[in-house]
Amino acid sequence: MRRPWAGPRLDDDQQAVLDLVDDLAADRLARVGDDRPDDVDAARRTLAEQGLWTLGVAEPDGGGGAAAPTMLVALARLAGTWPALAWASVQAHAAAPVLAAVGRMPALLDGLHDGAPVAVAAVDPGSVTLTGGRLTGVLDRIDPAGREPRLVVLLDAGTAVLVPPEGVSFGPPVARTGFDGALTVGVRLDAAVPGDSVLRGPQAGRARALLDAGAAAVAAGIAEAAAAVALEYSAGRVQFGAPLTDLPTVRASLSAQAAAARALLVGAVTADLDRPDALAAALLPACDAALDVAAAAVQSHGGYGYMTEYPVEGLLRDAVSLRAASGAVEAARSAARTLVGAGG
Repeated sequence: MRRPWAGPRLDDDQQAVLDLVDDLAADRLARVGDDRPDDVDAARRTLAEQGLWTLGVAEPDGGGGAAAPTMLVALARLAGTWPALAWASVQAHAAAPVLAAVGRMPALLDGLHDGAPVAVAAVDPGSVTLTGGRLTGVLDRIDPAGREPRLVVLLDAGTAVLVPPEGVSFGPPVARTGFDGALTVGVRLDAAVPGDSVLRGPQAGRARALLDAGAAAVAAGIAEAAAAVALEYSAGRVQFGAPLTDLPTVRASLSAQAAAARALLVGAVTADLDRPDALAAALLPACDAALDVAAAAVQSHGGYGYMTEYPVEGLLRDAVSLRAASGAVEAARSAARTLVGAGG
């Protein structure tokens, strides 16, 4: 049975995209872990073949040309099925304006639309530096849902670097809480970067805005799925001759979960990509709210919520991983620095 959409009213295009994601989730997207990288590759290609992988990228740049709300609906819905794959699609959307603007290697952009893995990392100040044409530093983690991805580094709000592959050293797999299939690794950078691989200006800022807006959509999708499975479980679980939903405390918790998930979806789908500071400021609260909803959904299952046979425990782990992978804490700090600077 299809999961109802808990967010704002959808137009025809958005409903069609939602239905497509649901159909793929039912038939062709079986969530797997890092031990099956070939299946993760196949899932990326499936999304690319269906036009979802870069749905929101402009048509002149080879993407689907969907409006931002439609793209964010797709990302949120995919996150309810396979959050790591949704986060990887977010990164593909964020990489596209950089690859299009750099323009040195059109085959890279074509490969992106075909589902080639890419990682986009917004770095902490000082962790990666570009000096004299050389990029150096360490990334604790990237989560590309693919092996040896091309890497785009967002040095600040207005600077993006397409890193030459010969300057990237991938480390061993990084342990994490959730995000099955993310193929998380650490990265060491020591790259001579040609001048035309450095992008400065609005397109670099657009990449960061897409990253933050997409992460909030993934958080909303995790919350929606967690609230839905909590309701389904509680409605079907009978205690003392009646379903759990007959208990006032259970109903109150489920109602709060549903309300929080809807608020996240409304905020995610209506996000304004032309307000990057607002997007950065909203990301950490969105991730924290998704954590709260997922944790409450686990509690709604009682002891069963901690068993891997039930999807809710995985959604809670995914919410934890998203908060780390998206750089939500640093995004909040960056937004605060901007606010203080504007006020001064």
